[in-house]
Parts: sequence; C-alpha cells; structure tokens
Amino acid sequence: MQYSDKSMYRHFADNTAHLPGTNKCISYYGRTLSRREFFEHCDILADYLRGVGAGKGRNVVLCLPNVPDAIVAFYAINKTGAVVNAVHPLVTGQALSGFIKDMNACAAVVFEEFCPKYADSFKDVDVPVITASAADYLPAALKPFYKLANADKRKALSGKNVVRFEDIIKGKAACKKTGEPYPEIKGADIAVYMHSGGTTGDSKTVMLDNSAFNCLAENALALIGGKPVDDRDGMLMVLPIFHTFGLGICMHTTICAGGQVVLMPKFDPKRACKLLKSTSATFISGVPNMFAKMLDSGLFKGKYVKRLKHCYCGGDKLSNSVKERFYEATKAAGNPIRLNEGYGLTEAGICCVNTPENYREGSIGKPFKNTRFGIFDDEDKPLPCDTVGNLCISSNTMMTGYYGDEEATKNAFFFEGGVKWVRTGDIGRIDKDGFVYFVDRKKRVIKIAGNNVFPQEIENVVNRTEGVKRSCVVAMPSNGKPAVKLIVQPAEGADEKDLEKRIVAEIKAQLLKYALPKVVEFRDKLPLTQIGKVDYRKLEEEGGQNAQD
Repeated sequence: MQYSDKSMYRHFADNTAHLPGTNKCISYYGRTLSRREFFEHCDILADYLRGVGAGKGRNVVLCLPNVPDAIVAFYAINKTGAVVNAVHPLVTGQALSGFIKDMNACAAVVFEEFCPKYADSFKDVDVPVITASAADYLPAALKPFYKLANADKRKALSGKNVVRFEDIIKGKAACKKTGEPYPEIKGADIAVYMHSGGTTGDSKTVMLDNSAFNCLAENALALIGGKPVDDRDGMLMVLPIFHTFGLGICMHTTICAGGQVVLMPKFDPKRACKLLKSTSATFISGVPNMFAKMLDSGLFKGKYVKRLKHCYCGGDKLSNSVKERFYEATKAAGNPIRLNEGYGLTEAGICCVNTPENYREGSIGKPFKNTRFGIFDDEDKPLPCDTVGNLCISSNTMMTGYYGDEEATKNAFFFEGGVKWVRTGDIGRIDKDGFVYFVDRKKRVIKIAGNNVFPQEIENVVNRTEGVKRSCVVAMPSNGKPAVKLIVQPAEGADEKDLEKRIVAEIKAQLLKYALPKVVEFRDKLPLTQIGKVDYRKLEEEGGQNAQD
C-alpha cells in the first residue's frame, strides 16, 4: 500500500486502481458491490452533497449502522472535502438534531428505520436530510419484503428537505451542479469528527485528519507483511463505522488493500458464523464479548474456520478462557491460529497488537509500524522498563485535537525528548522486549490507604479463574472509606461458594492485600455497553461511590 498526502477517498482510489472494476469491495446479505459500482454511487452522492453545500470547512452528520450506504456516504462526503461527523445511530432524536445544529452541519445522512424517533426533534432542522435504508442494497428478491415491513417508518420524516438515499443514486433527486472542480484535499485536512469519552472520561469530539487513517491503513497492512490482498479475502465488519477500529481497520484498511468488507448491521453470533461460511471473510476484528458469543453458539467450527487467516480482539480485556476456547476451536478445524489481543483509542487509532510472530501472553502486543509507546510519571518524565505508569503514544495516526476545546487539546499532548506524545488516560508498563501491558484506566484507580488499586488488574486475575464468565470491580464505601466490591457473572453450572473461595485465593496469591474485595456479589448478567464491554460506569453508580473518591 502506498501512502499519499491526499483524502481518504483518493487513497482508496489510488491504491486499488490496478484492480478490475469487477473487484468486489462490499458484501451485504448476499449482494456484492463491485469497485466500479461503488465509485459510481459514491461520485453521484458527492455531486449531490456538493450541491447542498458540502465542502471544505463544512461537516455532514453520518448516523448509520453497518449498511453499504454508510460506506458510500463516508467516501462521498470525504471526496467533497467536508468532515464526516460520525454519530452513533442509537442516539436520541434530540441528541442527533443537536449534533446537526450545534456543529453547524450542512447536511445529515440518517437511518430510515430510526426516523420515527427523530420526527419530533427534526421539526426545526432545516438542512438537507438524506434517509438511507437497510433495503437499499439488499438483493432484488429480499428488497420488496423489507420495504413493505418498514413502510410506516419510511414516512416518518417528510418535507422538502428530506430525500431518500436510493433516489439520489438512481438520479430521481434534483442535483444542483456547481460546475467547479473538486477541491484538493491534503492529508492534514480534517476527515472525521468522532465522539469519544476522551482521555479523561469527559465527553469530547475528536478531530482526525485524512493522514491519520491513511497511515493507519499502511501501518496495519504491515502486520501481514505488507502483502496486497484481493476480493477472495474479506473482513467481517461487525464493529461500527463510528468506532475507530471499525472505520480505520475493518473498513478503510480492508478496502484500500483490495479486500472485501462483509457487513453486519447488527451483531448476531449465529449469523456471524454463517457469514464466515458463506462469504469470503478470512479476517475478523471484534471485542471479547463478540468472540465469546460466537464460541457459545456452537457454530464456530468446520471448514470455514480453517480458512481464517487473522483474528484480532480489542476494546476490552480478553479473558484467558475465551482465548483458550478460540484456540481449541481453530486447532480442531486444522487451523491453529490465536485470537490476538490489541490496543487502541480514538485519539491515536489502533496502536499495537499481538501477532503470531510477536506474541506474549498477558500483553497487548508490540507497537505498530511508525508507533512508539512510552511510560511516564505524573510530571511527564519517562520511567524505566517494567515500571507501571502513565501510558502514552507517539504515532502518525494521532488526532489533531478536540473540536472546540483548545484547553483539552493542549492537556492531551506533551513533548519529551523532541517527540510529541498523546496521553491515553491509561496505566500500563512495557517490558524489556518491547511488549506493552495494559494495567487499567487511570480514572478507575481506587485509592485505599494511600495505595493505588487498579480494578482492571483485579478483573484480569478474576477472569482467568475457571468458572468466571466476566467480572467488574467498583469502589464501595466501607466505614466512610473506599473499598473494593467485586461483581461476578459465573459460568453456567459454577458453584458460587466454591468459586468465591478460589477467586479470593487467586487475588491473595497474585496481588496486594488492598486488592482483596470487601464484597463479592454474583449476578446472572452484567450490563454491557453497545459494543459489548462491561459497563463499569453503570455498576459504579450502583456501587454508591465514584472510583476516584
């Protein structure tokens, strides 16, 4: 892959120019979209968006799940020079209209099936609203049934400023021609706004430029030796487009390398396994809970597992039990590949991962190409190997800064040794061989008797204990002082009394006494976030005390 100081659209076009127009770049419910058809649709939509004001200095809200419309719209917006304002499609109508109005978006692309919940809040939205449907790219045999079932939803938003994505692509929507050439877009031009928790846990909008994603695609491809792929290889894209991993690795890296994106709008473990069987997907990237459910389905087996080449996991701590079960399943299929754990964040992209060649148990791997990790104290002074401290990153995939927040941007970066570093807000360490270890989120530190107790460190020990499905540590008050509360979801059939004894014994053997839980609580289920992580914030609220108090 050749990096270019251009837009993401141009990077995609340039790096796949040698491929035939029939090369398949998107697979969706049995229909494939060729490279030729993709660029035809992308260019039609870009012309329409230009006619309604999209261009440099503007932004377009993109609020879609993993449907082909989302990928077409992303590159169309990027071609115009406008910023893609990537918003989670499950936000409320009020929040979505806020992103449009407060950030002065010139247009919005929204999911037609969710329009009923937007209707009231969109009454005073006066920018063009493009409604995209899950049916737009369905095979001809399936499309009429889906449209019929969702007919009422299609009518929820109406008015002169509302137009259907499908009508634009088919030329049924009036398109104002500007007659001007498309602007020249540089790598340093902002490409995406991503709404993140920020490195401090406060809500932030991260600004990422074109070069951040183009470099990420180059860095990631180096993991597989820099070898080009074709449409016989595909990425099962479950992670959403508004997520750095989904956008940067699953989408941009895959199609820029010539591979095929196999889309899943909503994760279902059985369907995921069936897609691996019926499509060209040979790569999977996801979160631990996703892989655990696929293994639980009983369908992750057989010849299609033998075809898998690389499987990566991030976004949350990967338990030993899931890693071992995954390895046993691939080994039984005659393809003993591991589930490789990695690490990234919105502010710096995907930064490191274990690989078959460089693998160390318990670590999150070695840094990507063009990426450096460092461990620093609270005064930004570097710490020696195997010392726990603030995890910081320097990379060609770092954010430009936070939208509308100069102070937060300034606080996110620092210079040391002539290098610009971004603070991750995480605690970690690096061993003498360069493997990186994640310890915990800095903001989750519990202070007990003046000692730092890291919930993630306790969870790592607990999750390795046989009989534990998942766990979460929160702070709780005890005689006016903070203490550790451990909440455990046991595996089916586990004896809770015996399990509690073994958990406590493991914590005593491996961690400081301050890490011992005051209370161990068992629950049938733990709350999960929308991408499958344990929702520790919700559990902290229930625990009655913020983990930093």
